[in-house]
Amino acid sequence: MRRVPAAITLAALLALAGCSGPTTSPTSPTTSPTPGSPGSSADSHGGDAPTATPAASPTTRPATAEVALSGPAGRGSLVVEGPAGATVTTRPAASGSTRVTVRHLARGGSVVVQATDPAGARLRDEVDGTFGLVTSDDTTLGGLARPGGGTAREDEGTVVVTATGTTVTLWAGTGTPRSATWGVNEGGKSIAVDANAWARASAHAGAEATWSALVVEQPAANKPGIHDQLLCHAIGVPDKPTWNLEPWRPDVGLVATLAARCNP
Repeated sequence: MRRVPAAITLAALLALAGCSGPTTSPTSPTTSPTPGSPGSSADSHGGDAPTATPAASPTTRPATAEVALSGPAGRGSLVVEGPAGATVTTRPAASGSTRVTVRHLARGGSVVVQATDPAGARLRDEVDGTFGLVTSDDTTLGGLARPGGGTAREDEGTVVVTATGTTVTLWAGTGTPRSATWGVNEGGKSIAVDANAWARASAHAGAEATWSALVVEQPAANKPGIHDQLLCHAIGVPDKPTWNLEPWRPDVGLVATLAARCNP
């Protein structure tokens, strides 16, 4: 598949245990016991009374959560890590996507998102604020929509979100279409793609993930120009009920496809 340079698409993320000292010994007799007598040990060895051992101080650990992603193009996973003292919660959303909320952040605190599966996968900055989960063979399995509550950057395949408040929200998903149906549109063969909610909200990352799923589910859609038509819809008209893609249209490149309102 021809990958469109990201720059072109802009032409549109936590006691010490108290210890008491030795208890006071009973009042000693006026005459001190003779060493070795039965009463001697209680007092003469008072200094040997055991003292409490301080408990190990609890180690404050970062808060983490794992997000599994699965679609026609394959399986992947992300780990979201907040700083010590933060909380990370996940909630399932539509189309198999996941909402992640990191709370109790200090302003300027960092939330880190890493790709942990498959081996060699990374998060790629798509420049428009979204991030694709990309395999070693450049297949986009899913990714992240634009994070809320912070500014995000990519650092060697890892996403770092710097909080602008106390909460950062993330939305991770795949591009599995809700449906992809062949028919006739404008006099020629056409496939109507109903992209899922995550993909519609994820611009470039959503388009690339949808393309990866589409060509697995519908191999006949893997034609010159259709990728650019799909990307055009994701960027320009993401809320259109279906993204109608026609293999018979000429392959003129993304810029010309955008200029032709996705119908070159």
